Amino acid sequence: MSFWVQFWSWFFFISLALFVILAVVVLVGGFLNIRSLFRTLTKQAGAQESAGAKADKAEKLP
Repeated sequence: MSFWVQFWSWFFFISLALFVILAVVVLVGGFLNIRSLFRTLTKQAGAQESAGAKADKAEKLP
């Protein structure tokens, strides 16, 4: 009986450790992915604003 208690204890703690490692990997990867997404959106918004400013200047010229 002691073997099974020890076996399932080891199994539980190893599974718990793997879960924690996987959660950290997903957390870090997700954070980096979201940061990249916001950088891309910021660049696109800046490009649209500069294109809008150029269009405004072109409209004001006679």
